[in-house]
Amino acid sequence: MTDEARYVIGLDIGDGESCLGWAPLDRPGETLIYARPRTTERSIVTAMAQPPAGTVHRLIGDEAVTSPGATHISVSFKRAPDALGTGIPDAVLFAQSLLLEFREQHPEVFRDATVCVGHPAGWPPEAVAAYDRHLALLGLPVRLVPESQSALLHVRDRGRAESELERVLVVDIGSSTTDFTVVEDLTPRNLPVGAAVGCRQIDEWLAGRVRSALRHDTALSAALAVDGGPALLLLACRWAKEAQFSGESRRIMNLRESCDERFRPIVATAWTWLLDLDITHMLTEPGGWGDDFRAVLAEVAALLGDRHPTLVVLTGGGSRIPLAGRLCHEIFPAAAVEQDEEPAFAVARGLVSNGRRRAEVRRFRQDVADLMRAPETEAKVRTEAVLALDGMKDKIAEQVLEARESSADLANHIKFGMFDAKLALAESLAFYLSMRVERICRRYGVPAHRVHLELNLPDLFTAQLDRILDRVGKAERLTEFSTPAGLAQFAAPQNVAHHLVSSALERVRARFAPALTPEVAAFAIGAVTTGSGFAADRAARTFIQRMLRLGEYSPDELDQITADVLKAITEQTDDRARELERWLA
Repeated sequence: MTDEARYVIGLDIGDGESCLGWAPLDRPGETLIYARPRTTERSIVTAMAQPPAGTVHRLIGDEAVTSPGATHISVSFKRAPDALGTGIPDAVLFAQSLLLEFREQHPEVFRDATVCVGHPAGWPPEAVAAYDRHLALLGLPVRLVPESQSALLHVRDRGRAESELERVLVVDIGSSTTDFTVVEDLTPRNLPVGAAVGCRQIDEWLAGRVRSALRHDTALSAALAVDGGPALLLLACRWAKEAQFSGESRRIMNLRESCDERFRPIVATAWTWLLDLDITHMLTEPGGWGDDFRAVLAEVAALLGDRHPTLVVLTGGGSRIPLAGRLCHEIFPAAAVEQDEEPAFAVARGLVSNGRRRAEVRRFRQDVADLMRAPETEAKVRTEAVLALDGMKDKIAEQVLEARESSADLANHIKFGMFDAKLALAESLAFYLSMRVERICRRYGVPAHRVHLELNLPDLFTAQLDRILDRVGKAERLTEFSTPAGLAQFAAPQNVAHHLVSSALERVRARFAPALTPEVAAFAIGAVTTGSGFAADRAARTFIQRMLRLGEYSPDELDQITADVLKAITEQTDDRARELERWLA
């Protein structure tokens, strides 16, 4: 595989049915569902068997139960792995066999792919970690994703507005488990319930009824005693159940025609008996599957409190059971209840969507980083920082001569100048960068109305303005006592007054005009100390005004401002990336 995967494979290993979907990561393209070359299965029965002697590959899917001479037939083997166990789970062996077959058909996809594999949301973390460890055998990068959250992504991808997904409950009814994902305030949350409620219970109950009702059938008993017989009976019961709910009996009829002679009594006899059984009514019997499903829905309702969903989406093979929808209406009467059009493929498509969105987030962050590192972006920030400082200096310089009251009054004028300068810089940079970030966001599906950058100007910029305010304020306070009469109130000799004013203005000169000649400074100081109070005040203010207009940023300060502004933009665009990620596990 290359460093950057070009495809994502979504692998939904279910207890009853499995499927594989894939799509490109480097270009637009629909999610394709893999069809097996020999059987054309897309919804692949999760079954395995050892092949007859001389055959290399493990048998999976329909072939596992129809191939003459197959042994050790196994179905319904998906379970939470033992965290301390070392044996490879059957589900992982099945996934490995399916991927090997896929590689033979689509080698160009397999060699440049990453894989997203679903797991029941109700599995404990240690079981998920063990599953992840075993899946390393697949030989590709693997990411585990809760199955119901994957189904939610598929629902979102079908074009629903986010306003319709503010309070949604996704119910993924599988064979071994039922998974629940709730969306609250546009944030998905997987609920830790339903791990013990699945359609396998129905299959096992049906198998028990067959054994009891036909216990005197010697041919059936003999077939059930053969290796793989009980597994095949369980599969026949599952397909009989699905045929009754869907009205489609093709799979069970195919099995009846093609199964090994050893198992023919299981399919023929059991199938004939099951035809007369009202499975829908059976589910509503006290203590049956309906009671279990109602109980887990009530548990979900209790977890949600008063924030019940407005939409319930049923997916998974069990969503075809009419009772499932009726019970959802019963527990959540205010919610609309919908069923996915192709529930068997919803999780696989959602897994593919998860992988694609992760790739989009990664490219989104890379594009933003490239924008921030672009020379023209840095040049724009530096230019706008200088222009903003110039605007601030001009604004404050004008106010220095107009302020007639106390130093506090002048300080207020300066603060307004600071605010205007900061606002001008923020607006200019936000306008320039927002347009460019918006183009990136649109590329990756972030709604345009959310692309609004808010700049908190770096501390260095604020500190620069504060230093101006401090020095100008000090100079202004000295000008209030610049006449001998004023200074006499403090018993200050003339030479001390000269020193105080000289010192204050020298500090302003040192900060804002290092190149200012001593003669100009002496002229300004002389105007302060020899003129009248009004003339001295006016002269000092004029001098301060000139000092302000000579101030500029050093190269180091511009570097720091540029770095801080770009960091702020990166952090805010990362919020956009997290907005994409919130739908992912």
